[in-house]
Amino acid sequence: MASAHQSNLPLRYVPTPEEPEVLVLGSGSGMVGISRIRCVNGGVGHFSPAPEDAFLVSHHLSNFHSDVWVDGKLVQKPANIAGLTSIHDYRRKIDCHMHTAFDTLTFHLPWAALESACPDSQGGRLEDLSVASSSPMNDPTVRALASTILPTLDYPERISLLYLDHVCSALATHIVTAYGRVREAKAGGTLAPWQERRVKEMIAANLDGEIRLADLAAECRLSVGHFVRAFRRTANTTPYQWLLQRRIDHAKTLMRDGSQTLADVALACGFADQSHFTRTFSRLVGSSPHSWRRCNAAADAVLPPGRAPSAPAGIPYA
Repeated sequence: MASAHQSNLPLRYVPTPEEPEVLVLGSGSGMVGISRIRCVNGGVGHFSPAPEDAFLVSHHLSNFHSDVWVDGKLVQKPANIAGLTSIHDYRRKIDCHMHTAFDTLTFHLPWAALESACPDSQGGRLEDLSVASSSPMNDPTVRALASTILPTLDYPERISLLYLDHVCSALATHIVTAYGRVREAKAGGTLAPWQERRVKEMIAANLDGEIRLADLAAECRLSVGHFVRAFRRTANTTPYQWLLQRRIDHAKTLMRDGSQTLADVALACGFADQSHFTRTFSRLVGSSPHSWRRCNAAADAVLPPGRAPSAPAGIPYA
């Protein structure tokens, strides 16, 4: 491993006209950074990151011309780089010369964050990544994660901590699964009943998503990586997706009451705005909030007193 005297997390070594704004999660050696680095007028010349026990996952949003050397050897790249992904190994000597304008979404992943994505309680250990450093490649999973996080970077104040943890955990797990050399571990277990009950209580009490995976894991006395895997095996979903379903359940309850506008319901359930609520509700339920409320209001109106409503065909109740 490299002996890092400084972190490349702020990306200050890239001489762009405007210093990149990095969205930082975590603390200590496990801090993860997400940033969009852009230069719209020409290249920025030569730069080199400092040695560090970390990787930079760069998803290229545009075509550009650059030269990259790793340990003094020029990296071969295709002419069209837009949509491809490069993984830069900060433990190696990297030199770059950007000749033209560029647009790139980056994820700074320290070694500690990648290790946490491995089975940790029963012998699993990340030994290294088997990837050609800085060589562009087609990675559909990174591309999908990039398209998910990119629109939210324009409104960082609206992004919940649990959502960011979810994205970073998914990326780290994918990198380790796809490219990692991992010492095989025994199959892991599930959460104990008390752990599952406590975690779900904590998530339900924080529908705005302002709770960290680290907080949930600590409550279970597990590492983050072990907790995420155990939760998935227990609940058959991720903590963030479970949060989304609880938001939808709460929204249904409020909409049945009928006294609040959809905008009020969205905010009460932890969504950034009505548009975000409508997109998520429609995706998970298969019907827009407006249509769901109209159908359920009509169904409630014809029910005899004391009889519980049943869901119209294709429109599930919580």
